[in-house]
Amino acid sequence: MAKRIKKKVTAPRPAVAARLPGLPADGRVKMAEILTTMAVEVLKPGLTSPSREARGMGLLVAVAAWNRELGEALSLRRLPAALAAIAPLGSSAWAELRSDDLEALIAKLVRHKRQHHPNDHRLVNSAEITDIGTVLVNWHDLDPVASTRTEAPTPAAPPRPRAAGTPIADKVLRGMKRYLAQKVIDLRAFAVGRQNARELQKTLASEETLRGLDPPHAIYVYAQNQAAVMAEQLLMLKELARVRRMLIMAEDEYMPNGPPISPLTKSFFGFWSLFDVRVGPGEETVGTIILAVGATFGMHPELLRLIEALQASRMGVYQHEGLVGDQVVLRELVTDEVVLATSPAGYLGCKGELWYVRLVPPPVDVGPHIVLTTPYILSSPRVESWRAYFGRALASAPQAERTAAYVDHMKYGPTHDYWTEFVFEAYLNHQVDAIFLTGLPDVAESRPHSRINQR
Repeated sequence: MAKRIKKKVTAPRPAVAARLPGLPADGRVKMAEILTTMAVEVLKPGLTSPSREARGMGLLVAVAAWNRELGEALSLRRLPAALAAIAPLGSSAWAELRSDDLEALIAKLVRHKRQHHPNDHRLVNSAEITDIGTVLVNWHDLDPVASTRTEAPTPAAPPRPRAAGTPIADKVLRGMKRYLAQKVIDLRAFAVGRQNARELQKTLASEETLRGLDPPHAIYVYAQNQAAVMAEQLLMLKELARVRRMLIMAEDEYMPNGPPISPLTKSFFGFWSLFDVRVGPGEETVGTIILAVGATFGMHPELLRLIEALQASRMGVYQHEGLVGDQVVLRELVTDEVVLATSPAGYLGCKGELWYVRLVPPPVDVGPHIVLTTPYILSSPRVESWRAYFGRALASAPQAERTAAYVDHMKYGPTHDYWTEFVFEAYLNHQVDAIFLTGLPDVAESRPHSRINQR
């Protein structure tokens, strides 16, 4: 295993980017006013003083409905989690909604858009309610001639805490649109960019390699490869300089290549760096920025959907509950969700094992989940100790929010390098199709390669 040679340094947190209010220049109704009206329709009739949480939930449903009608690949699977982040399931704010059937609410608002704004093609990038009750909406027009704008109407109701939005993605999109709007394009820079993209494509899994994989797995490998190419290009932009520095430092630190060089495999590090490392006041990832750019500049909807699934994916701790043919039955410790999964690495293990892996749902509606990473097998301690660990890690989360807190903990950790450090320091042994770890994330003495054990 690679020896640790330097201590990582975290870059300072940047200041929150300021937003500048603006108005549509074409006479259309301000986007914020439209969404505010639509959000009211999500709330129960006659509700005179909705709570801050209910207003925020209504605004989020309105954005989802508006963008869905414009063809954006927004999955309903993500909406409940986003709403739960505003108000826990079962809380009083949910009782203020007209219905808990999100599909019905969105269908109602889609009909509203078709009736009142059929020719309005502004796609909403972000929407938020400020501390003084103002609704701010950042949007771009699907008409490529139009530019991104932010609007601020008159406050209409009591405020709730401000959301951060997506300032990095917004800056990238504005810069790209300014470049495309230039009358004179730097053809040399354009040619260099295209050549770089071609060279990056050559580094991806070949068609022959993809044909050798199980089709559902191959689909995700292709999507991840395309996201990696976009990431290489985007990370050269000044707006992503901090992300680039963080990832370069992490790659130097961990040298991800799989054992015996490093316990971090290329797949584990690749998914973590693209989809789990958050930066900036909007807590964006490279993956969320890729999705914003792809949606704006015409990425195929199916590829957008697959990258969205990868962005939503995370590592988790699962108990092996047996085999069904060559598929593994995995039960997640905290959520208690049971899934049937394929293990492309080939390791099937045995009942009772603890697996630390990243799962994605089947790329179509039916079929097993897919283990995207070489399985990390948690050899020790046993399941009772891991349950106790999660009890400590999630102790501050109310019971109603426990699942959401667990998901956030497993995907992002208390610090951006929390889980990479755990894998690096907990390495025990390996074989060609599995890597074995020992110890707990919050007990340094239990991990063989922790700093305290290297003194």
